[in-house]
Amino acid sequence: MAYPLKVALIYGSRPSGHYAAAKAIAEFLPPSIIEPVFIDLSEVYPNFGPFVARTYLQVLSKTPAVWDYVYDNDFVAFAASAFREAILPFSSQKLAALFLKKGIRAAVSTQAFSSLLITKNRRLARLPLFSVITDFCAHAYWPVTGVAGYFSPEKATAAILKEKGAPPDKVFLTGIPVRKEFTGPQPEKSAARRALGLAPGLFTVLITGGSRGLGALLPAAAALKPLLGKIQVAVLCGNNRKLARQAEKTHASKFIKFVDFTDAPAAYYAAADLVVGKPGGVTLAETMAMAKPFIVYSPLPGQEERNTGFLYRHKLAETAGTPAELAPIIRRYLANPGALAQAARNMAEHARPHAARDIAGRIIQTLTGGAY
Repeated sequence: MAYPLKVALIYGSRPSGHYAAAKAIAEFLPPSIIEPVFIDLSEVYPNFGPFVARTYLQVLSKTPAVWDYVYDNDFVAFAASAFREAILPFSSQKLAALFLKKGIRAAVSTQAFSSLLITKNRRLARLPLFSVITDFCAHAYWPVTGVAGYFSPEKATAAILKEKGAPPDKVFLTGIPVRKEFTGPQPEKSAARRALGLAPGLFTVLITGGSRGLGALLPAAAALKPLLGKIQVAVLCGNNRKLARQAEKTHASKFIKFVDFTDAPAAYYAAADLVVGKPGGVTLAETMAMAKPFIVYSPLPGQEERNTGFLYRHKLAETAGTPAELAPIIRRYLANPGALAQAARNMAEHARPHAARDIAGRIIQTLTGGAY
């Protein structure tokens, strides 16, 4: 076998949590053994990706209950299975041709659709496929056959995969992969704040809208204005540059910092006393790795609501259902540093900061037969 092996790391689009997870795994793949080849499905299927994203956002904004119904409904999942059998083998031909052209020897998928495409293509049937679940629940669209290894974030998710038919010896409990910047030694909060232009001694709240800058971020920042001076706020706007520009015009304050897209978010986590945001799986894994208390805010129907359920089961977070509910929760933490410290310890206890390393190790072991 000639090394390095070309291994596809497939994600839906960038920036996204799926891309961040793929990037995290790639950081632990030795270049002498594996050459990572990043594949963006939105580029392979340029018309399909924007259509799905646009439909998703429209449904969420107008009829979120419909999305919730579609996402976790047995009848809909059954109907989708017919789609998989009839449409995906045809649709996957383009991806198969790309793999063959690039000399791909294995694939790592961080979202369900790409895993489905690969398992439904005859030309890719023998290709080792590794599926990385980046939320704290395995929904009905993850394939349970044709996968060399499933990497699960927690025990309940692993159990769901096995119940649905995944071979137990191919399900590995690893956690959700996060990048190296979240796993190494972190600077003191005061030093991290100085580096970011924040007041070094001020209680700091980080508000994040994920990679797309979704959620009611401006109302959240506005709701915290009565606390400014006692606290300062950093808002990560993702790639929503329009939001960042609008915020700077309408919410300007020396105690509020709106951050355009950053490829180094760990610095902001290091500076924060607590994190407020949408409970995306990668966001939660990063927050746990940094041992920061988390307040659930503006979760999207589907996986984010199920991630919230995971947090509730383990008593890891509370929810601000509206912007107005944020300030009272933060006031309680300000008045009770012990509660803040306990919340941080709880998050740290559920952290799996070395998931990316462990996933990479398992992939290398499988592909090389333990030769490395």
